[in-house]
Amino acid sequence: LMELNASCCFLSESSEGRLCAEGTEPCPDRSIYAYYDGFHPTEKLCMHLATKAYSSGLQSEAYPFNVEALANLNTSVM
Repeated sequence: LMELNASCCFLSESSEGRLCAEGTEPCPDRSIYAYYDGFHPTEKLCMHLATKAYSSGLQSEAYPFNVEALANLNTSVM
């Protein structure tokens, strides 16, 4: 991700800068953008956040456990 503060399309003034303007072309390479329009994240950003939530060891990203640790908890009753 290289473009964190820009959208992949020209934003519509009628939607207060949140949605793509009707009839405009999106950017040719969505993989470098964090947001498709002023509101919706791109697939690349979603995959990045999901990977962090699943396997991050940093408490600032996944606290108190990441999803992988939760999935591997032994919850059987003895």
